[in-house]
Amino acid sequence: MKKIFSVISVATLGVTLLTSCLEQIDPQTSYATQEQVAEAPGVFDKFVASLTSSLAGEFTYAGSDHRVYDHGYPAFFLTRDVEGMDIIPVGTNNWFDTWYQDFTYLAPGWAVTQLPWTYYYGWIKNCNDVITMAEATNYATPAEGREIGAGIAYAMRAMFYFDLARIYSSEPYYKNPSAPTTVKITETTTMAETRNNPRMTWDEAFELILKDLDAAEKYLADYEREDVYTPNINVVYGMKARVYLEKREWAEAEKYAKLAMDGFTMMTPAEYLSRDYGFNSPNSSWIFGLTYKDTDPNILENDGDSSWGSVMTMENGFDCGYAANYGGPNVIDRHLYETIPATDFRKQMFVDFAIDDMDEMAQEEALEAYTDHPTQILASAEAAEYGPGGFEFKFRPQAGMYATKYTAWVIAVPLMRVEEMKLIEAEAAGMQDEARGIQLLTAFAQTRDAAYTYGSHNEAYYNTSSSQFQNEIWWQRRVELWGEGFATFDIKRFGKGIIRSYARTNHIENSRFNVETTPMWMNWCFVGTEADNNKGLVNNPDPIRPDGDSNEYVW
Repeated sequence: MKKIFSVISVATLGVTLLTSCLEQIDPQTSYATQEQVAEAPGVFDKFVASLTSSLAGEFTYAGSDHRVYDHGYPAFFLTRDVEGMDIIPVGTNNWFDTWYQDFTYLAPGWAVTQLPWTYYYGWIKNCNDVITMAEATNYATPAEGREIGAGIAYAMRAMFYFDLARIYSSEPYYKNPSAPTTVKITETTTMAETRNNPRMTWDEAFELILKDLDAAEKYLADYEREDVYTPNINVVYGMKARVYLEKREWAEAEKYAKLAMDGFTMMTPAEYLSRDYGFNSPNSSWIFGLTYKDTDPNILENDGDSSWGSVMTMENGFDCGYAANYGGPNVIDRHLYETIPATDFRKQMFVDFAIDDMDEMAQEEALEAYTDHPTQILASAEAAEYGPGGFEFKFRPQAGMYATKYTAWVIAVPLMRVEEMKLIEAEAAGMQDEARGIQLLTAFAQTRDAAYTYGSHNEAYYNTSSSQFQNEIWWQRRVELWGEGFATFDIKRFGKGIIRSYARTNHIENSRFNVETTPMWMNWCFVGTEADNNKGLVNNPDPIRPDGDSNEYVW
Protein backbone atom coordinates (compact mmCIF):
# COMPACT_ATOMS: atom_id res chain seq x y z
CA MET A 1 0.00 0.00 0.00
CA LYS A 2 1.16 3.60 -0.34
CA LYS A 3 0.66 6.69 1.75
CA ILE A 4 -1.10 9.81 0.51
CA PHE A 5 1.08 12.90 0.30
CA SER A 6 -0.88 15.18 -2.00
CA VAL A 7 -3.54 17.58 -0.74
CA ILE A 8 -6.97 16.70 -2.07
CA SER A 9 -9.67 19.34 -2.39
CA VAL A 10 -13.01 18.60 -0.80
CA ALA A 11 -15.63 17.51 -3.35
CA THR A 12 -14.97 20.16 -5.96
CA LEU A 13 -17.91 22.51 -6.18
CA GLY A 14 -17.61 23.45 -9.85
CA VAL A 15 -19.70 21.97 -12.65
CA THR A 16 -18.27 19.12 -14.72
CA LEU A 17 -17.63 20.10 -18.32
CA LEU A 18 -19.36 17.97 -20.96
CA THR A 19 -17.71 19.52 -23.99
CA SER A 20 -19.65 17.45 -26.47
CA CYS A 21 -22.83 19.12 -25.28
CA LEU A 22 -21.64 22.73 -25.31
CA GLU A 23 -21.79 25.07 -28.23
CA GLN A 24 -20.11 28.07 -26.67
CA ILE A 25 -17.59 29.02 -24.02
CA ASP A 26 -17.29 32.35 -22.25
CA PRO A 27 -14.53 34.04 -24.32
CA GLN A 28 -13.15 35.93 -21.31
CA THR A 29 -12.81 32.87 -19.09
CA SER A 30 -12.15 29.99 -21.55
CA TYR A 31 -14.35 27.69 -19.46
CA ALA A 32 -18.06 27.05 -19.49
CA THR A 33 -20.07 29.07 -16.99
CA GLN A 34 -22.65 27.31 -14.85
CA GLU A 35 -25.41 29.12 -16.75
CA GLN A 36 -24.01 27.92 -20.08
CA VAL A 37 -23.81 24.37 -18.87
CA ALA A 38 -27.36 24.48 -17.54
CA GLU A 39 -28.77 25.85 -20.79
CA ALA A 40 -26.78 23.79 -23.32
CA PRO A 41 -29.10 21.60 -25.44
CA GLY A 42 -29.62 18.19 -23.87
CA VAL A 43 -27.00 18.68 -21.20
CA PHE A 44 -29.41 18.42 -18.26
CA ASP A 45 -30.61 15.02 -19.39
CA LYS A 46 -27.01 13.85 -19.79
CA PHE A 47 -26.18 15.00 -16.30
CA VAL A 48 -29.20 13.13 -14.97
CA ALA A 49 -28.24 9.97 -16.86
CA SER A 50 -24.74 10.16 -15.40
CA LEU A 51 -26.12 9.82 -11.88
CA THR A 52 -26.72 6.13 -12.48
CA SER A 53 -24.40 5.36 -15.41
CA SER A 54 -21.41 6.42 -13.30
CA LEU A 55 -22.14 3.80 -10.61
CA ALA A 56 -20.01 1.25 -12.44
CA GLY A 57 -17.58 0.96 -15.31
CA GLU A 58 -15.13 3.81 -14.66
CA PHE A 59 -11.72 3.88 -12.97
CA THR A 60 -12.84 6.71 -10.71
CA TYR A 61 -10.35 6.21 -7.89
CA ALA A 62 -6.99 5.33 -9.42
CA GLY A 63 -7.44 5.84 -13.15
CA SER A 64 -4.74 4.14 -15.19
CA ASP A 65 -3.54 2.19 -12.15
CA HIS A 66 -6.41 -0.21 -12.89
CA ARG A 67 -6.81 -1.32 -9.29
CA VAL A 68 -9.14 -4.27 -9.07
CA TYR A 69 -11.33 -2.68 -6.38
CA ASP A 70 -11.73 0.41 -8.57
CA HIS A 71 -14.85 -0.79 -10.37
CA GLY A 72 -17.61 1.29 -8.85
CA TYR A 73 -20.46 0.78 -6.43
CA PRO A 74 -20.38 -3.05 -6.32
CA ALA A 75 -16.76 -2.99 -5.12
CA PHE A 76 -18.03 -1.51 -1.86
CA PHE A 77 -20.16 -4.62 -1.31
CA LEU A 78 -16.94 -6.55 -0.87
CA THR A 79 -14.81 -3.92 0.88
CA ARG A 80 -17.47 -3.80 3.60
CA ASP A 81 -18.60 -7.38 3.79
CA VAL A 82 -15.23 -9.11 3.99
CA GLU A 83 -14.70 -7.18 7.23
CA GLY A 84 -17.10 -9.60 8.89
CA MET A 85 -17.24 -13.37 8.61
CA ASP A 86 -19.63 -14.44 5.84
CA ILE A 87 -17.41 -13.66 2.83
CA ILE A 88 -13.76 -14.71 2.80
CA PRO A 89 -11.29 -13.30 0.23
CA VAL A 90 -9.19 -16.42 -0.13
CA GLY A 91 -6.48 -17.50 -2.53
CA THR A 92 -3.07 -16.37 -3.61
CA ASN A 93 -4.09 -13.15 -5.33
CA ASN A 94 -7.10 -11.43 -3.78
CA TRP A 95 -7.34 -7.64 -3.81
CA PHE A 96 -9.82 -7.38 -0.94
CA ASP A 97 -7.70 -8.77 1.89
CA THR A 98 -6.92 -5.25 3.15
CA TRP A 99 -10.48 -4.97 4.44
CA TYR A 100 -10.40 -8.57 5.67
CA GLN A 101 -7.19 -8.56 7.69
CA ASP A 102 -4.73 -5.71 6.94
CA PHE A 103 -6.61 -3.15 9.02
CA THR A 104 -3.52 -1.02 9.57
CA TYR A 105 -4.00 0.24 6.03
CA LEU A 106 -7.48 1.54 6.89
CA ALA A 107 -5.98 4.32 9.05
CA PRO A 108 -6.26 7.92 7.75
CA GLY A 109 -2.78 8.17 6.22
CA TRP A 110 -3.20 5.27 3.83
CA ALA A 111 -4.41 5.45 0.26
CA VAL A 112 -7.44 3.15 0.45
CA THR A 113 -9.18 5.47 2.93
CA GLN A 114 -9.63 7.82 -0.01
CA LEU A 115 -11.58 5.17 -1.93
CA PRO A 116 -15.03 5.92 -0.43
CA TRP A 117 -14.29 9.63 -0.28
CA THR A 118 -13.44 9.86 -3.97
CA TYR A 119 -16.35 7.76 -5.12
CA TYR A 120 -19.15 8.81 -2.82
CA TYR A 121 -18.50 12.53 -2.71
CA GLY A 122 -17.95 12.52 -6.46
CA TRP A 123 -21.38 10.93 -6.87
CA ILE A 124 -22.86 13.40 -4.37
CA LYS A 125 -21.32 16.29 -6.30
CA ASN A 126 -23.05 15.03 -9.46
CA CYS A 127 -26.37 14.97 -7.58
CA ASN A 128 -25.76 18.50 -6.30
CA ASP A 129 -25.02 19.68 -9.83
CA VAL A 130 -28.30 18.24 -11.14
CA ILE A 131 -30.27 19.79 -8.27
CA THR A 132 -28.69 23.16 -9.04
CA MET A 133 -29.32 22.84 -12.77
CA ALA A 134 -32.93 21.92 -12.04
CA GLU A 135 -33.25 25.18 -10.08
CA ALA A 136 -34.25 23.12 -7.05
CA THR A 137 -31.74 24.57 -4.60
CA ASN A 138 -32.91 24.23 -0.97
CA TYR A 139 -35.80 22.02 -2.10
CA ALA A 140 -37.35 24.72 -4.27
CA THR A 141 -39.82 23.56 -6.91
CA PRO A 142 -37.75 22.46 -9.93
CA ALA A 143 -37.96 24.23 -13.24
CA GLU A 144 -40.65 22.94 -15.57
CA GLY A 145 -39.55 19.75 -17.29
CA ARG A 146 -36.78 19.08 -14.78
CA GLU A 147 -38.83 17.58 -11.96
CA ILE A 148 -37.95 13.97 -12.74
CA GLY A 149 -34.25 14.75 -13.01
CA ALA A 150 -34.35 16.49 -9.66
CA GLY A 151 -36.24 13.53 -8.16
CA ILE A 152 -33.60 11.08 -9.38
CA ALA A 153 -30.84 13.29 -7.96
CA TYR A 154 -32.54 13.48 -4.57
CA ALA A 155 -33.05 9.70 -4.49
CA MET A 156 -29.45 8.97 -5.39
CA ARG A 157 -28.05 11.52 -2.95
CA ALA A 158 -30.11 9.99 -0.16
CA MET A 159 -28.74 6.55 -1.01
CA PHE A 160 -25.16 7.80 -0.94
CA TYR A 161 -25.53 9.66 2.35
CA PHE A 162 -27.24 6.69 3.97
CA ASP A 163 -24.31 4.48 2.98
CA LEU A 164 -21.78 7.01 4.26
CA ALA A 165 -23.59 7.46 7.57
CA ARG A 166 -23.42 3.72 8.18
CA ILE A 167 -19.84 3.41 6.94
CA TYR A 168 -18.42 6.13 9.19
CA SER A 169 -20.65 5.90 12.25
CA SER A 170 -19.00 4.49 15.36
CA GLU A 171 -22.31 3.61 17.05
CA PRO A 172 -25.66 2.53 15.61
CA TYR A 173 -28.50 5.03 15.73
CA TYR A 174 -30.51 3.16 18.34
CA LYS A 175 -27.61 3.37 20.79
CA ASN A 176 -26.72 7.01 20.21
CA PRO A 177 -28.70 9.30 17.87
CA SER A 178 -26.07 11.98 18.48
CA ALA A 179 -23.15 9.82 17.33
CA PRO A 180 -21.18 11.40 14.47
CA THR A 181 -21.63 10.02 10.95
CA THR A 182 -20.30 11.77 7.85
CA VAL A 183 -19.84 15.34 6.60
CA LYS A 184 -22.55 17.18 4.72
CA ILE A 185 -21.92 18.77 1.33
CA THR A 186 -24.98 19.91 -0.58
CA GLU A 187 -25.63 22.19 -3.53
CA THR A 188 -25.39 25.24 -1.22
CA THR A 189 -22.16 24.31 0.60
CA THR A 190 -19.39 26.84 -0.02
CA MET A 191 -15.69 26.09 -0.16
CA ALA A 192 -15.22 28.16 2.98
CA GLU A 193 -17.77 26.00 4.80
CA THR A 194 -15.92 22.82 3.87
CA ARG A 195 -12.90 24.10 5.81
CA ASN A 196 -14.81 23.83 9.08
CA ASN A 197 -17.46 21.19 8.48
CA PRO A 198 -18.19 18.89 11.45
CA ARG A 199 -19.66 15.44 10.91
CA MET A 200 -23.44 15.21 11.01
CA THR A 201 -25.00 13.39 13.93
CA TRP A 202 -27.31 10.49 13.10
CA ASP A 203 -30.28 12.82 13.67
CA GLU A 204 -28.86 15.42 11.30
CA ALA A 205 -28.02 12.81 8.68
CA PHE A 206 -31.51 11.34 8.81
CA GLU A 207 -33.03 14.81 8.50
CA LEU A 208 -31.12 15.34 5.25
CA ILE A 209 -31.75 11.84 3.91
CA LEU A 210 -35.49 11.90 4.60
CA LYS A 211 -35.87 15.40 3.14
CA ASP A 212 -34.20 14.12 -0.02
CA LEU A 213 -36.42 11.05 -0.12
CA ASP A 214 -39.55 13.13 0.46
CA ALA A 215 -38.57 15.31 -2.50
CA ALA A 216 -37.79 12.25 -4.61
CA GLU A 217 -41.14 10.71 -3.71
CA LYS A 218 -42.92 13.88 -4.82
CA TYR A 219 -41.16 14.25 -8.15
CA LEU A 220 -40.99 10.56 -9.11
CA ALA A 221 -44.59 9.72 -8.16
CA ASP A 222 -45.72 9.34 -11.78
CA TYR A 223 -42.38 8.59 -13.41
CA GLU A 224 -42.40 5.56 -15.74
CA ARG A 225 -38.82 4.41 -16.13
CA GLU A 226 -37.49 2.37 -19.04
CA ASP A 227 -35.53 -0.16 -16.95
CA VAL A 228 -34.46 -0.96 -13.39
CA TYR A 229 -31.23 1.00 -13.72
CA THR A 230 -32.91 4.29 -12.79
CA PRO A 231 -34.70 4.91 -9.47
CA ASN A 232 -38.47 5.20 -9.53
CA ILE A 233 -41.09 5.50 -6.80
CA ASN A 234 -40.60 1.86 -5.73
CA VAL A 235 -36.91 2.51 -5.20
CA VAL A 236 -37.69 5.60 -3.12
CA TYR A 237 -40.09 3.57 -0.99
CA GLY A 238 -37.44 0.87 -0.60
CA MET A 239 -34.87 3.42 0.53
CA LYS A 240 -37.32 4.79 3.05
CA ALA A 241 -37.91 1.26 4.33
CA ARG A 242 -34.15 0.85 4.84
CA VAL A 243 -33.85 4.18 6.63
CA TYR A 244 -36.76 3.57 8.97
CA LEU A 245 -35.44 0.08 9.72
CA GLU A 246 -32.14 1.64 10.79
CA LYS A 247 -34.05 4.14 12.92
CA ARG A 248 -36.18 1.35 14.42
CA GLU A 249 -39.33 3.18 13.42
CA TRP A 250 -41.00 -0.12 12.77
CA ALA A 251 -44.43 0.96 11.52
CA GLU A 252 -42.89 3.24 8.90
CA ALA A 253 -40.37 0.59 7.83
CA GLU A 254 -43.16 -1.94 7.36
CA LYS A 255 -45.32 0.55 5.47
CA TYR A 256 -42.64 1.51 2.96
CA ALA A 257 -41.38 -2.04 2.46
CA LYS A 258 -44.92 -3.01 1.39
CA LEU A 259 -45.13 -0.04 -0.98
CA ALA A 260 -41.74 -0.84 -2.49
CA MET A 261 -42.82 -4.38 -3.41
CA ASP A 262 -45.81 -3.30 -5.49
CA GLY A 263 -45.50 -4.88 -8.94
CA PHE A 264 -42.57 -7.15 -8.08
CA THR A 265 -42.40 -10.85 -7.25
CA MET A 266 -39.82 -13.04 -5.53
CA MET A 267 -37.26 -15.02 -7.49
CA THR A 268 -38.11 -18.65 -8.11
CA PRO A 269 -35.55 -21.40 -7.44
CA ALA A 270 -35.06 -21.71 -11.19
CA GLU A 271 -34.25 -18.01 -11.50
CA TYR A 272 -32.02 -18.04 -8.44
CA LEU A 273 -29.94 -20.99 -9.61
CA SER A 274 -30.03 -20.35 -13.36
CA ARG A 275 -26.67 -21.13 -14.97
CA ASP A 276 -27.43 -18.58 -17.69
CA TYR A 277 -29.07 -15.70 -15.82
CA GLY A 278 -28.27 -16.16 -12.13
CA PHE A 279 -27.76 -12.70 -10.65
CA ASN A 280 -26.47 -11.28 -13.90
CA SER A 281 -29.74 -10.03 -15.41
CA PRO A 282 -32.73 -8.16 -13.96
CA ASN A 283 -35.85 -10.19 -13.30
CA SER A 284 -39.20 -9.71 -11.60
CA SER A 285 -37.61 -9.35 -8.14
CA TRP A 286 -35.10 -6.61 -9.00
CA ILE A 287 -36.41 -3.23 -7.89
CA PHE A 288 -33.15 -1.41 -8.61
CA GLY A 289 -29.87 -2.40 -10.22
CA LEU A 290 -26.87 -1.31 -12.26
CA THR A 291 -25.14 -2.79 -15.27
CA TYR A 292 -21.70 -2.91 -16.80
CA LYS A 293 -21.51 -2.01 -20.49
CA ASP A 294 -19.25 -3.27 -23.25
CA THR A 295 -17.94 0.29 -23.67
CA ASP A 296 -16.90 0.67 -20.02
CA PRO A 297 -13.20 1.24 -19.26
CA ASN A 298 -13.50 -1.43 -16.55
CA ILE A 299 -14.33 -3.92 -19.31
CA LEU A 300 -12.12 -2.62 -22.12
CA GLU A 301 -8.96 -1.93 -20.13
CA ASN A 302 -6.75 -4.19 -18.02
CA ASP A 303 -8.22 -7.23 -19.79
CA GLY A 304 -11.50 -6.49 -18.00
CA ASP A 305 -9.90 -7.75 -14.79
CA SER A 306 -10.94 -4.68 -12.81
CA SER A 307 -14.64 -5.50 -12.84
CA TRP A 308 -17.31 -7.12 -10.69
CA GLY A 309 -17.41 -10.12 -13.02
CA SER A 310 -13.68 -10.64 -12.65
CA VAL A 311 -13.88 -10.93 -8.87
CA MET A 312 -17.31 -12.55 -8.44
CA THR A 313 -17.92 -14.94 -11.32
CA MET A 314 -16.17 -18.28 -11.03
CA GLU A 315 -16.80 -19.31 -14.63
CA ASN A 316 -15.12 -18.06 -17.78
CA GLY A 317 -13.49 -19.80 -20.69
CA PHE A 318 -10.57 -17.44 -21.18
CA ASP A 319 -7.39 -16.81 -19.23
CA CYS A 320 -8.50 -13.75 -17.25
CA GLY A 321 -10.35 -12.97 -14.05
CA TYR A 322 -9.29 -12.94 -10.43
CA ALA A 323 -11.94 -15.36 -9.23
CA ALA A 324 -11.72 -17.80 -12.11
CA ASN A 325 -8.05 -17.76 -13.09
CA TYR A 326 -5.75 -15.63 -10.95
CA GLY A 327 -6.31 -17.26 -7.60
CA GLY A 328 -8.56 -14.66 -5.96
CA PRO A 329 -12.05 -16.10 -5.34
CA ASN A 330 -14.43 -14.94 -2.61
CA VAL A 331 -16.08 -17.81 -0.75
CA ILE A 332 -18.72 -18.44 1.90
CA ASP A 333 -17.90 -18.94 5.58
CA ARG A 334 -17.98 -22.66 6.32
CA HIS A 335 -20.10 -22.38 9.44
CA LEU A 336 -22.74 -20.28 7.68
CA TYR A 337 -22.81 -22.81 4.86
CA GLU A 338 -23.24 -25.70 7.30
CA THR A 339 -26.20 -24.00 8.97
CA ILE A 340 -28.11 -23.97 5.67
CA PRO A 341 -30.34 -27.06 5.58
CA ALA A 342 -30.08 -29.37 2.58
CA THR A 343 -33.76 -28.64 1.93
CA ASP A 344 -33.02 -24.93 1.37
CA PHE A 345 -32.37 -24.42 -2.35
CA ARG A 346 -30.02 -21.49 -1.63
CA LYS A 347 -27.44 -23.99 -0.39
CA GLN A 348 -26.97 -25.03 -4.00
CA MET A 349 -25.28 -21.67 -4.71
CA PHE A 350 -22.21 -22.86 -2.82
CA VAL A 351 -19.95 -25.87 -3.37
CA ASP A 352 -20.18 -28.48 -0.62
CA PHE A 353 -17.01 -28.59 1.47
CA ALA A 354 -17.14 -32.38 1.30
CA ILE A 355 -15.83 -32.08 -2.27
CA ASP A 356 -12.42 -31.09 -0.88
CA ASP A 357 -11.93 -34.63 0.45
CA MET A 358 -12.61 -36.33 -2.90
CA ASP A 359 -10.13 -37.36 -5.58
CA GLU A 360 -9.98 -35.24 -8.72
CA MET A 361 -12.22 -37.45 -10.83
CA ALA A 362 -14.90 -37.51 -8.13
CA GLN A 363 -14.56 -33.75 -7.66
CA GLU A 364 -15.15 -33.11 -11.36
CA GLU A 365 -18.27 -35.27 -11.32
CA ALA A 366 -19.57 -33.62 -8.14
CA LEU A 367 -19.02 -30.12 -9.56
CA GLU A 368 -21.39 -30.90 -12.41
CA ALA A 369 -24.19 -30.25 -9.90
CA TYR A 370 -23.13 -26.59 -9.83
CA THR A 371 -21.62 -25.71 -13.18
CA ASP A 372 -21.29 -26.72 -16.80
CA HIS A 373 -17.55 -26.15 -16.52
CA PRO A 374 -16.19 -28.40 -13.74
CA THR A 375 -12.71 -28.78 -15.25
CA GLN A 376 -12.23 -25.02 -15.28
CA ILE A 377 -13.39 -24.78 -11.66
CA LEU A 378 -10.78 -27.32 -10.61
CA ALA A 379 -8.17 -25.22 -12.40
CA SER A 380 -9.46 -22.18 -10.50
CA ALA A 381 -9.08 -24.05 -7.23
CA GLU A 382 -5.54 -25.00 -8.14
CA ALA A 383 -4.65 -21.39 -8.97
CA ALA A 384 -6.08 -20.25 -5.64
CA GLU A 385 -4.47 -23.10 -3.74
CA TYR A 386 -7.84 -23.44 -2.08
CA GLY A 387 -11.06 -25.35 -2.29
CA PRO A 388 -13.21 -25.77 -4.26
CA GLY A 389 -15.38 -26.17 -1.14
CA GLY A 390 -17.20 -22.90 -0.49
CA PHE A 391 -16.89 -21.57 -4.04
CA GLU A 392 -19.96 -19.51 -4.93
CA PHE A 393 -22.13 -19.79 -8.04
CA LYS A 394 -24.56 -17.04 -7.17
CA PHE A 395 -23.13 -14.56 -9.68
CA ARG A 396 -22.83 -15.93 -13.22
CA PRO A 397 -21.21 -14.59 -16.39
CA GLN A 398 -23.40 -13.17 -19.13
CA ALA A 399 -25.61 -15.82 -20.70
CA GLY A 400 -23.97 -17.49 -23.68
CA MET A 401 -20.75 -15.51 -23.23
CA TYR A 402 -18.76 -17.86 -21.00
CA ALA A 403 -15.91 -18.10 -23.52
CA THR A 404 -16.18 -14.57 -24.98
CA LYS A 405 -13.31 -12.53 -23.60
CA TYR A 406 -14.42 -9.65 -21.37
CA THR A 407 -18.00 -9.72 -22.68
CA ALA A 408 -18.73 -12.44 -20.14
CA TRP A 409 -18.48 -9.71 -17.50
CA VAL A 410 -20.92 -7.29 -19.11
CA ILE A 411 -23.47 -8.13 -16.44
CA ALA A 412 -25.99 -6.47 -14.15
CA VAL A 413 -25.81 -6.31 -10.35
CA PRO A 414 -28.83 -6.02 -8.05
CA LEU A 415 -29.02 -3.02 -5.70
CA MET A 416 -32.49 -3.69 -4.28
CA ARG A 417 -34.65 -6.81 -4.49
CA VAL A 418 -38.15 -7.59 -3.35
CA GLU A 419 -36.71 -10.30 -1.08
CA GLU A 420 -34.95 -7.64 0.97
CA MET A 421 -38.23 -5.78 1.31
CA LYS A 422 -39.97 -8.99 2.43
CA LEU A 423 -37.40 -9.37 5.20
CA ILE A 424 -37.72 -5.70 6.22
CA GLU A 425 -41.49 -6.12 6.36
CA ALA A 426 -41.16 -9.24 8.53
CA GLU A 427 -38.61 -7.69 10.88
CA ALA A 428 -40.54 -4.45 11.28
CA ALA A 429 -43.81 -6.29 11.83
CA GLY A 430 -42.25 -8.63 14.37
CA MET A 431 -40.76 -5.79 16.38
CA GLN A 432 -44.31 -4.48 16.78
CA ASP A 433 -46.07 -7.84 17.12
CA GLU A 434 -43.74 -10.83 17.26
CA ALA A 435 -46.40 -13.36 16.30
CA ARG A 436 -47.18 -11.43 13.11
CA GLY A 437 -43.47 -11.09 12.32
CA ILE A 438 -42.91 -14.83 12.81
CA GLN A 439 -45.78 -15.54 10.45
CA LEU A 440 -44.32 -13.29 7.75
CA LEU A 441 -40.80 -14.63 8.27
CA THR A 442 -41.99 -18.22 8.10
CA ALA A 443 -43.91 -17.54 4.90
CA PHE A 444 -40.77 -16.03 3.37
CA ALA A 445 -38.43 -18.79 4.55
CA GLN A 446 -40.70 -21.55 3.29
CA THR A 447 -40.36 -20.22 -0.26
CA ARG A 448 -36.66 -21.08 0.11
CA ASP A 449 -37.01 -24.18 2.27
CA ALA A 450 -40.38 -25.88 2.39
CA ALA A 451 -39.26 -27.71 5.55
CA TYR A 452 -38.40 -24.51 7.43
CA THR A 453 -39.71 -24.17 10.98
CA TYR A 454 -39.25 -21.07 13.07
CA GLY A 455 -36.50 -21.26 15.68
CA SER A 456 -33.88 -23.21 13.78
CA HIS A 457 -31.38 -20.34 13.27
CA ASN A 458 -31.08 -18.69 16.66
CA GLU A 459 -27.34 -17.97 16.92
CA ALA A 460 -26.49 -14.86 18.88
CA TYR A 461 -22.79 -14.46 17.98
CA TYR A 462 -21.91 -13.09 21.41
CA ASN A 463 -24.80 -10.60 21.40
CA THR A 464 -27.29 -11.90 23.95
CA SER A 465 -29.37 -8.72 23.72
CA SER A 466 -30.83 -9.80 20.37
CA SER A 467 -34.05 -11.74 20.58
CA GLN A 468 -34.55 -15.11 18.94
CA PHE A 469 -36.73 -13.38 16.37
CA GLN A 470 -33.98 -10.88 15.48
CA ASN A 471 -31.44 -13.68 15.18
CA GLU A 472 -33.73 -15.58 12.81
CA ILE A 473 -34.15 -12.45 10.68
CA TRP A 474 -30.42 -11.85 10.66
CA TRP A 475 -29.67 -15.41 9.53
CA GLN A 476 -32.15 -15.14 6.65
CA ARG A 477 -30.60 -11.85 5.57
CA ARG A 478 -27.10 -13.34 5.69
CA VAL A 479 -28.07 -16.20 3.38
CA GLU A 480 -30.54 -14.42 1.09
CA LEU A 481 -28.45 -11.28 0.56
CA TRP A 482 -24.99 -12.87 0.59
CA GLY A 483 -22.59 -10.85 -1.54
CA GLU A 484 -25.03 -7.96 -2.05
CA GLY A 485 -23.45 -5.54 0.39
CA PHE A 486 -25.55 -5.90 3.54
CA ALA A 487 -23.48 -8.06 5.89
CA THR A 488 -21.39 -5.42 7.62
CA PHE A 489 -24.24 -2.94 7.87
CA ASP A 490 -26.33 -5.62 9.57
CA ILE A 491 -23.54 -6.52 12.00
CA LYS A 492 -23.38 -2.87 13.03
CA ARG A 493 -27.17 -2.48 13.12
CA PHE A 494 -27.71 -5.55 15.31
CA GLY A 495 -24.61 -4.85 17.40
CA LYS A 496 -23.12 -8.26 16.63
CA GLY A 497 -19.62 -9.56 17.09
CA ILE A 498 -17.89 -11.87 14.63
CA ILE A 499 -16.60 -15.43 14.86
CA ARG A 500 -13.95 -16.61 12.42
CA SER A 501 -12.07 -19.11 14.60
CA TYR A 502 -13.84 -22.41 15.15
CA ALA A 503 -13.25 -26.08 14.43
CA ARG A 504 -12.73 -26.72 10.68
CA THR A 505 -12.94 -23.02 9.89
CA ASN A 506 -12.05 -21.96 6.36
CA HIS A 507 -10.95 -18.49 7.41
CA ILE A 508 -7.36 -17.63 6.60
CA GLU A 509 -4.71 -18.21 9.24
CA ASN A 510 -3.71 -15.05 11.11
CA SER A 511 -7.17 -13.67 10.32
CA ARG A 512 -9.21 -15.97 12.55
CA PHE A 513 -10.48 -13.27 14.84
CA ASN A 514 -13.32 -13.73 17.31
CA VAL A 515 -14.54 -10.35 18.53
CA GLU A 516 -17.30 -10.15 21.11
CA THR A 517 -18.53 -6.69 20.08
CA THR A 518 -18.84 -5.05 16.67
CA PRO A 519 -15.24 -4.74 15.38
CA MET A 520 -13.87 -1.21 15.40
CA TRP A 521 -12.41 -1.68 11.92
CA MET A 522 -15.98 -1.52 10.62
CA ASN A 523 -16.02 2.18 11.57
CA TRP A 524 -14.07 3.56 8.64
CA CYS A 525 -11.65 6.45 8.98
CA PHE A 526 -11.80 9.56 6.83
CA VAL A 527 -8.93 10.15 4.47
CA GLY A 528 -6.18 12.06 6.26
CA THR A 529 -6.19 15.01 3.88
CA GLU A 530 -9.84 15.70 4.69
CA ALA A 531 -9.02 15.88 8.38
CA ASP A 532 -6.05 18.14 7.56
CA ASN A 533 -8.19 20.56 5.54
CA ASN A 534 -11.45 20.36 7.49
CA LYS A 535 -10.84 21.74 10.97
CA GLY A 536 -14.29 20.70 12.12
CA LEU A 537 -13.73 17.01 11.50
CA VAL A 538 -12.98 14.64 14.35
CA ASN A 539 -11.85 11.35 12.82
CA ASN A 540 -12.57 7.83 14.01
CA PRO A 541 -9.79 6.04 15.91
CA ASP A 542 -7.25 4.10 13.88
CA PRO A 543 -8.37 0.48 13.52
CA ILE A 544 -6.40 -2.05 15.54
CA ARG A 545 -5.68 -5.51 14.23
CA PRO A 546 -6.16 -8.29 16.79
CA ASP A 547 -2.96 -9.87 17.97
CA GLY A 548 -3.03 -13.35 16.48
CA ASP A 549 -5.77 -15.89 15.93
CA SER A 550 -8.43 -16.38 18.59
CA ASN A 551 -9.09 -19.62 20.43
CA GLU A 552 -11.63 -21.77 18.66
CA TYR A 553 -15.20 -20.91 19.46
CA VAL A 554 -17.42 -23.84 20.38
CA TRP A 555 -20.89 -23.58 18.85
